[in-house]
Amino acid sequence: MLPKEQIDQARAIIGNIEKHELSDEQISAIAGAGHNTLVLAGAGTGKTTTIIGYIAWLLATKRAGPEEILVLSFTRKSADEMSQRIMAGTGMTIRACTFHSLGLEICRSSTIADRPIIDGHASNTVVRETFERLLERNIPYRLLAFKLMPKELFGKYGAAARREDFHLPTDDYAFNQYRQNLIENAQTIIQHMRQNNIGIDGMHTLNERNGGRHIGRNREMLRLVEPLYAAYTDNFRTTHGIDFPGMIVDAIQCVKSGAYRHPYKYVLIDEYQDMSRPRYALIRALREQRDFTLFCVGDDWQSIYRFAGSDIHLILDFADSWQAWGPTRMFQITTTRRFRQSLIDASGKFIMRDANLYAKHLRNPNDKRDYSLKALGGATQEERFEAVVAQLRKLPKAASVLLLGRYNSDLNLIARNDRDGLFRIDQGTGSIAFAEKPEMSITFMTVHKSKGLQYDFVFLLCCSGGLKGFPSAIPEEPLLGLLLPEVERMPHAEERRLFYVAMTRCRKKLFFVVDQTRPSRFMYELHDRICPNVFRGVKLPPQCPNCGEALRLRHAGSDPSRSFYGCTGYPNCRYTRQCR
Repeated sequence: MLPKEQIDQARAIIGNIEKHELSDEQISAIAGAGHNTLVLAGAGTGKTTTIIGYIAWLLATKRAGPEEILVLSFTRKSADEMSQRIMAGTGMTIRACTFHSLGLEICRSSTIADRPIIDGHASNTVVRETFERLLERNIPYRLLAFKLMPKELFGKYGAAARREDFHLPTDDYAFNQYRQNLIENAQTIIQHMRQNNIGIDGMHTLNERNGGRHIGRNREMLRLVEPLYAAYTDNFRTTHGIDFPGMIVDAIQCVKSGAYRHPYKYVLIDEYQDMSRPRYALIRALREQRDFTLFCVGDDWQSIYRFAGSDIHLILDFADSWQAWGPTRMFQITTTRRFRQSLIDASGKFIMRDANLYAKHLRNPNDKRDYSLKALGGATQEERFEAVVAQLRKLPKAASVLLLGRYNSDLNLIARNDRDGLFRIDQGTGSIAFAEKPEMSITFMTVHKSKGLQYDFVFLLCCSGGLKGFPSAIPEEPLLGLLLPEVERMPHAEERRLFYVAMTRCRKKLFFVVDQTRPSRFMYELHDRICPNVFRGVKLPPQCPNCGEALRLRHAGSDPSRSFYGCTGYPNCRYTRQCR
């Protein structure tokens, strides 16, 4: 924190931002910024106003003109909002765009100006159609696809699939699901190959070096992907187009060749925790061409996009990654008015159990410490549905309510148990109308989509264990894992951060909807170590000491003395315990 005299002087220069006075922490980060600066801004602490305040400071002190400042964000929506708020806050037009928008500008200014952007949907269609054609007509490819599916499907159809007259079993639900999984995994692998500028030969080398126990499966998956990758790359090369996944790689090459020269003295990056290696390489290439001051704002506690290539190590190792441009100055903004202190305390203790993250202590100076968490339990989906309905009936009629799921399928808790027609669900928007309170605004979405949003009341529908529980236990395709940032050593580290994001979406109260037959391991953690009072009236079964899932009472015949506890994670976990 800067001395008070310096803070007051800087505040007088910057003025109010969006009709609000900046906090001492925000002023310190702005006026105390160095050549490399990382501002750790917790949920609801005002990261955008900090960025606008920094721009106002640069303009007011004549450190830079509007054309010398670049603001980078990760989505078009956030970039557009940032641009509008900068204009409203400073009266100046500052370039605020996504990394891909910058990449496109670099590519088009460096080569053919009217190079078309290859439509992502069209590219995926090419890949899907190639896959389906090979599955229908190419026997070796068909057998390979079945071999990559679960053993029971290969055993069921493998022999018949060798025949020329074989017809795909499109009426088999399991086959359709795994076929869909295969093509989606292949499409994702191709996108990450382009993002990382790795071809098929490079993937074989990567697999032989890092594939470990999955080398064999990865080889087969590469054989499946190879003709699909060829179809994808042929699609954009024949049109001399620019594909979205490869746009950053192409832009880096343009910068390094000198075909593009940037004009910036200051580059600001929002949501730095979402940074990927290719984006980092682009910023590094721009700095190597002509240096600029780097000012980044982010929150490592909310890094949740590894599946898209985000690498949390880039924010955790910020100083090391930019040390070639001098030392880093780091600041924290910890004052939030978004949610209540009880929730701040519980969510903070929960996330800081990962000692690899930056330690932060958020606070709400105006909160009366009303308790803002409650567990709702039920042994069946019907019981949990009734518990949610009972709470909705108690809430103010004009409240905003968010129903959160780990997956879209978590909405089935409402959709499949609403026998009285209390809810009308718009599957396209997630909007839900509650017949008993038509003024109430209710929305369903997944936790990933909810990041950055706020509602009065939040119901976390997915506080259960199992494959599609929270944390998710769905295994990652091993070949895809080779292309993604290294998995952290702490178990479920990213799922923990995702759960933290879920916890911090509400202004007033958060409800955990708990499966009392198979609770999430995060529920045990909250119950045992952080906020046991939240679980009054909600009894959790014993927890497996081996894997963290719930134990379930099982009976061996009619003799009660032979009853035992078995793990709900069976057959992956075979722990048992005799009843006492």
